[in-house]
Amino acid sequence: MSFLEKTSDFFSLVKESNFDLGIIYSQNPNGVYVVVLAILVILLIVAFFVRNSFKKSQLLRLVSKIQNSSDFDEFDLKLSKIVEGLPKRGVEVATSLNLLKDDILNSQLVLLKDFNVKKKIKSYKQISLQYSLIAKNSKKYAIEELTKYYEDKSKSLLDDNLSKEIESYYKNISFKENDIKYINSIVSYANTLSNPQSILAPLQDEINRFSFAFNLDLFKFVKNLTKENSGQIFENCNKKIDSIFEDGNTKISEVILSYMLDNNEEQKVYDYISNLKNPIYLQSLYFYFFAKKDDITLDLAFVKNETQINQNYKEHLDNKITFNWKDLSLIKHILNAPRVLETIGHIDYRNVLERIEKLENEVDYNAKVAEILEVARRAETIAKEAKAIARSGK
Repeated sequence: MSFLEKTSDFFSLVKESNFDLGIIYSQNPNGVYVVVLAILVILLIVAFFVRNSFKKSQLLRLVSKIQNSSDFDEFDLKLSKIVEGLPKRGVEVATSLNLLKDDILNSQLVLLKDFNVKKKIKSYKQISLQYSLIAKNSKKYAIEELTKYYEDKSKSLLDDNLSKEIESYYKNISFKENDIKYINSIVSYANTLSNPQSILAPLQDEINRFSFAFNLDLFKFVKNLTKENSGQIFENCNKKIDSIFEDGNTKISEVILSYMLDNNEEQKVYDYISNLKNPIYLQSLYFYFFAKKDDITLDLAFVKNETQINQNYKEHLDNKITFNWKDLSLIKHILNAPRVLETIGHIDYRNVLERIEKLENEVDYNAKVAEILEVARRAETIAKEAKAIARSGK
């Protein structure tokens, strides 16, 4: 018996029993099960279509209202829902999205226009990824205009829009310490590209427009870069600074040199001054630094330099030695420095050596006397203890 015949017999039974479920079930239980199952299937199908219709209606409303979002995060959340629902809700949603695609993009770009460059990089990458997914998810609907639009935009938003945003940023800053986190975000993004130099090279060129020798803000900027986060920019900028210090002719601002002296980079300043070949600028530094700070090593860096300038090294060293003649370590530090012998003269140099020798002998004598006195004190203590023991034994 076919399914239709069984169904016809079942409904005949229902009619004959006057819809008495007890009679129906007793005579044809299988028929009851089949009908119940059929009703459930129908209800599920109806529920599916109702739910899908509701979801599609929601998504269509979301597409039409998304440009009214108040901020970028809200917009991004709504677009994510569109991306997720697009392959499930039919061609009507895809068609609506195609009609509003330009408005949606323009609204999204307006919401991020005031972001800092670090947040712009993150946001453009998010948009690009979502647009790439829309292009992929819309292919099933064969709307070439829609698919091609989002394929192209997913690339051009990064290659054109974001690149211009990055360029606009670094062309309008002075490269100070508070710019480092944004430069690092640019470097990090550039390193994800197939050609990082498309961003890093012009960025470096812009930095190079500023003076590494006279711009203290730039100097602080470079000194606070890290190899880990700043990569090639860190390496190039530090090479630039090293080169101006090693050049021997480049003028470096007294402000930068003072900053280095106060921030544990004294040796680099000493080396720069002792090797500077520009007599005019060395003379200027002499008036600014020599004998102006309590730093004899800085003063000795000038003495070491053979470049001829108007100076009074001898008098200063004589005074240092005279007023600190008991400080052996300081006197030796001065005498062992390059060109001190030529500066103070052989006679004075020999006199100082003799003075050092006498002082060392005096120190040795005093040390021996102190040692003898200490032994004597210990002997006296031992004698007193022995005497006390002898008394207690009587």
